[in-house]
Amino acid sequence: MTRLACLALTAALLPAAPARAWVQATTREEPHQPLHVADSNCLPMTLHAAGSDDVAFEEVRAAVEAGFGVWNDVPGAYVAFTMTPVASCCRAEFLQQGANANCVRWLEDDWPDEYPPNGIALTTITYAVENGAILDADIEYNGVDFTFGTDCASGRVDIWNTTAHEAGHALGLDHSTAIGATMRPRSYPGDCDLRDLTADDTEGLTAIYPAAGDPGTCLEPRGGLNLDCSPPPDDCGCRAPGARPAPWALPLALTALAALRLRRRR
Repeated sequence: MTRLACLALTAALLPAAPARAWVQATTREEPHQPLHVADSNCLPMTLHAAGSDDVAFEEVRAAVEAGFGVWNDVPGAYVAFTMTPVASCCRAEFLQQGANANCVRWLEDDWPDEYPPNGIALTTITYAVENGAILDADIEYNGVDFTFGTDCASGRVDIWNTTAHEAGHALGLDHSTAIGATMRPRSYPGDCDLRDLTADDTEGLTAIYPAAGDPGTCLEPRGGLNLDCSPPPDDCGCRAPGARPAPWALPLALTALAALRLRRRR
């Protein structure tokens, strides 16, 4: 299974935009289907125990949970994030047969060449082609080119701020052209303006997950919860990306915020 092309990001200023400009991501295949969490009123997320090299782990966990939390309890919407126990190992992958985790992790030694060179973070979604149901959502932070923090300090990327944006992608939202929206496509070290949702963000959430459609069930990741990168059963070759694509599930990479400037590489 191969990773699809990322959505491009630039640091250019955005033009004036209408107040309501949220966008729901869709499958790449025609007919394009809207991406959404299906048959569950929650999306469990799993934080890797390594955290960030720049911040104490408990601070990382608190900031990550706060970033996800801004999407919870939005009036008129039923979906919410939950946090699983911390993982000793998790990767941006999807096992067609076997347990999974919606991984949240930092890449500290290598930001792969196929990832956006100016990306602060990347969300990779695996979805069902026929209906856009999200099967897996993994968030990776660029610890190679950026220093992270939790206090909006100049020169540091705020974890809460970035997580709030990536969480929107995990729920199926694409970038918005609404100025000031949490789902706008760019940010910069020291920025904390994305910590709080705007009317554009909440409108998108309630449109995709209206309270009347609450399935009343919170499901685990597909195949169960995997906290240690356990291999698929019988070495079936079901790991993705890297495996042969199944006709019903392909990964989609959604880039996070473009940086107005990059710090020097370590």
